[in-house]
Amino acid sequence: MGQYVIIENGGRYCYNLCASNGHVLVNSIVFPSRDECLKSIDEMRDTASTAGIEDSTEDAFDRIPSPKYRIYETMDGKYFFRFITSMAGDVARSHEYPKKESLLRRIERMRSECDSSLARQD
Repeated sequence: MGQYVIIENGGRYCYNLCASNGHVLVNSIVFPSRDECLKSIDEMRDTASTAGIEDSTEDAFDRIPSPKYRIYETMDGKYFFRFITSMAGDVARSHEYPKKESLLRRIERMRSECDSSLARQD
């Protein structure tokens, strides 16, 4: 199992979902409070394992309801996704990958590790 790691900076909070192998699966947006950050983690735990995939790199792609993984392509041909929830919208972003297949494997990894626990903080 992976871990959610909360980071605090100046009274604002974000989190990383780290896979069991230590790789960061996604980085969250910045939240104004720890409670909102924790709510986002709870929603991700509840929905990320069954969320659909919307591939905006395809011509005339079909829009699907949230929660979902929306795939994007950068100007230099790399791929990343954003995780979009039905309650809070766009809450997390993946790293960029040179191949879409690598990105799809990362989505599957996130689906299997989204119910991870919160890292212990001292």
